[in-house]
Amino acid sequence: MQQGEHFERKKGLAVFLSLIMLGAIAVAVFKAVELLSLLVDFDSKPFYFRLPLVALPLLITSPMLLMLIYIMLRRNFGNLPEQHFALWVKISLVLLAVAFAVRIVLGFWLPGYVAAHGFTHCSKLENPSPFASQVWVRQPQYCHELSYLVNVEVLDWFDEQQAAGIMPSNDEVTAQIELFIAERKQRYQ
Repeated sequence: MQQGEHFERKKGLAVFLSLIMLGAIAVAVFKAVELLSLLVDFDSKPFYFRLPLVALPLLITSPMLLMLIYIMLRRNFGNLPEQHFALWVKISLVLLAVAFAVRIVLGFWLPGYVAAHGFTHCSKLENPSPFASQVWVRQPQYCHELSYLVNVEVLDWFDEQQAAGIMPSNDEVTAQIELFIAERKQRYQ
């Protein structure tokens, strides 16, 4: 009886993990489409945008997740032929190599392409995570010297301004950054 419950739990876990991986695939597709639409039409982003360099490599590796779902479900709800697993390993290695190559090419090509369209890279506004998107601004003055102290707040404010169709002046951006810094100092003193 207890062995049957354990087996049913494993089946439930396999289904749950499969749904999570399908969600990850959906996010990868969404991010890749967002990146491609941005690269085609820079005018749709008036004064700043976030450039996810890992979007296309994630999309390329998405079939690996589909194969992993297949393997988990076949293993828990049927039999898994050995040749399917061997094929999955070979395809995964190829996809990983392609994704790695695409990421390297994007890392070299994309910054020049974006800069040629009038944007400046602002590392001070970026999250330090290796998977974080690069932040690009149309006005170099938007990349304030102290903006790294309140980068999350600044990007949220940028999102609000952009959604409202407002392009803030350099003085407004500087004033807002200084306000965020003052609020943070007050909060943590």
